[in-house]
Amino acid sequence: MKHIAFAAICVCAVLIGIGAGVMPEEGLLECNITVEVDGTIIHYQKQSFWTESEFSVILQNKDEFKNAVIQDFNDKLSGYGERGEYAVGADVGFDETEKATILKCDVHDAITKTGDRYRATFKWLLRPLGLSFINNKFEETQEGLFWDGTVKGIPTSIAVKLPLQESVYEAWKQPVGHCHAHVWWTMPAVPSPSPAVSPTPSPSPAVSPTPTPPGFEVIFAITGILAVAYLVLRKRSAR
Repeated sequence: MKHIAFAAICVCAVLIGIGAGVMPEEGLLECNITVEVDGTIIHYQKQSFWTESEFSVILQNKDEFKNAVIQDFNDKLSGYGERGEYAVGADVGFDETEKATILKCDVHDAITKTGDRYRATFKWLLRPLGLSFINNKFEETQEGLFWDGTVKGIPTSIAVKLPLQESVYEAWKQPVGHCHAHVWWTMPAVPSPSPAVSPTPSPSPAVSPTPTPPGFEVIFAITGILAVAYLVLRKRSAR
């Protein structure tokens, strides 16, 4: 009976939390966060895995949970953002097989562009989690920054996918690098394609005149002589 009563109290606490617009954290097993830069827009996704009992409660209150998650994200975005960042198309999906919820949205105004140079702020992502690219030793690669650890005791992975560069995104480096919560890179202009060069057509081979058969000139000369002799004899006989 004590265990049943305790479970009932936990369920009621979750329902109250969702109803009040507060994200429940009890029963949260793991979080995977992926942000991917696309021009000057950041695609955000957070996948949260729950215990079976917690996920069952979430499914019974989908709308309330969805509203609470989106509101929580917008509050953190406005509270920790520095450039008026805002979310577009925020939505929450439910994966019943994995017992997971997935928050997706696009974050605008987190990236500035000057010529071929880009600079992005991720304070809105890192500060609520108590993280820093440098202090928490994010893995630096040519494709972005990556981290695995725990946040408030919850296993968490973060992938910040950035435009591929020739050098790694190393702390404080230029023109590609990062600091505690910002990243910068360059995107060289794409060269215009060279016009296709049509191959020069090969000159048509000269048409050689049909060769005269051997001995034809001799026959032609003899024929001419005979014709002349015939005309001479004809004139004489006519006299």
